Amino acid sequence: MEMRMRNSCNALALLLAAIFLVPLSVRAQSTCSTSSLSGTYVYVLVGDYFRSDAGLFVPYAESGTFTADGKGGITGQSSAYVVGNSALSTLSISGSYSLLANCTGTMTLNTEVLSLQIVAGGQSVLLAPSSANFGVTGQAYRAANAGGGQCGNGSLSGTYGYLQSGGFLADSNGDISYYSEVGQITADGNGNLNTTNVANAGGGGTSETGSGTYTINSNCSGTATITYSATSSFTYNIALGEGNTFVLLESDAGGAIAGTGQLQSPGSVLPQFVFGSNTWYSALYFTNSNTISVSFTVNFTDDNGMPLTVPSLGGSSVAVTIAPNGTAVLEAPSTGTFGEGYATVTLPAGVSGNGIFQQTVAGRPNQQAVVPLASMSSPASKIPFDETGGAVTAVALANPTNAPINVTITVWDTSGNVIGTSTVGVSAYNKTSTTLDTLPGLSGMVGKQGSAQFVASTGSVAVLGLRFIAGGAFTSVPATGN
Repeated sequence: MEMRMRNSCNALALLLAAIFLVPLSVRAQSTCSTSSLSGTYVYVLVGDYFRSDAGLFVPYAESGTFTADGKGGITGQSSAYVVGNSALSTLSISGSYSLLANCTGTMTLNTEVLSLQIVAGGQSVLLAPSSANFGVTGQAYRAANAGGGQCGNGSLSGTYGYLQSGGFLADSNGDISYYSEVGQITADGNGNLNTTNVANAGGGGTSETGSGTYTINSNCSGTATITYSATSSFTYNIALGEGNTFVLLESDAGGAIAGTGQLQSPGSVLPQFVFGSNTWYSALYFTNSNTISVSFTVNFTDDNGMPLTVPSLGGSSVAVTIAPNGTAVLEAPSTGTFGEGYATVTLPAGVSGNGIFQQTVAGRPNQQAVVPLASMSSPASKIPFDETGGAVTAVALANPTNAPINVTITVWDTSGNVIGTSTVGVSAYNKTSTTLDTLPGLSGMVGKQGSAQFVASTGSVAVLGLRFIAGGAFTSVPATGN
């Protein structure tokens, strides 16, 4: 994802530290322990390494995965390139780590020691090798399949902002150009992508566009190839992290270049939107916390993947504009023709949203529940359940991707024992609703408490939980991972 500008400079004259831009101001959690670092992470490191054989610092880039056992042990795999080497090197890594209560700590990977800082409750880790000869920084993200899901090409979909830095051999004399790049990548979920960027190899920033292909494997790692012209094509290792992030490392010989990406506007889903038949009312509330007006579009899709016309809103797609600190309400009343499906929206920064359901049944007070929006790109989610006292757990499962998925549902009791498993198929852009304990293999949850996990076979699934109790009252059940 770069234009390789051949403005070469002598390596001895360009011993400037390569800057890897990461959000260093992220507020850390207040208390940590060894268990705060647990699970599989994807990571990237970039900067300079001192080559004793050449007597100078040269660009260095590394990417890989590591698994922390929550008890101080580390295992993993890495790929790294040092400018001047003939090829990318790969190796297995193992070691240990320790954390202080203030969320700082150290990690040893093979023989290298890194200082680290836990942020975002362990979802992300800031890294910097403290071993001699390294001037390197980086970041790790909890892997996208940490919840047990599998990835595929549909797991990389939408427009991502990205940056990368490093350096490369500029000519046969061994001269080095240092490099930085920032841009956008748009992935279609089917293995095709486009990119625009501004790249700088010492001669000033230059804009360029490119296109290419990518493959994401079930373990959420993969490769990408970007072509800028008939003679300018580059390949990358890529791995997906939680929070719609990725890390990437150029795998071509000659370039020690790596970076990270973040989905610019993760789409949101209200997995159940139902109205009409004098029974159901639904509404969407959006609040703008910005000091400027914002605009966006809300789309409605029926259970079969077709546009869902909402008569009160004048169609299946609604343009919304909200004044500074204002609120917009989209309502679908209980009167008129019955309609059912889900709503999708990409919210601007500073805008929050949620949904409200109301059920009207003769002879009892109206029942309402407030429900959160779910992410369009979560491969796995989990909800608590309580089916004691005659309560029933219902869910809506929306597939916002362009490929069919199978959703594996695993139910545990309060002691962590598996009660049962079941699988539900959801076609592309479709939605299905069901009562959990009526699914094959899940009848054992009746009368018990515990949790239920939903894992998409590929791509993502948006989950909404509702708990109905005797007499018809219901409440929403928040899903983690959404």
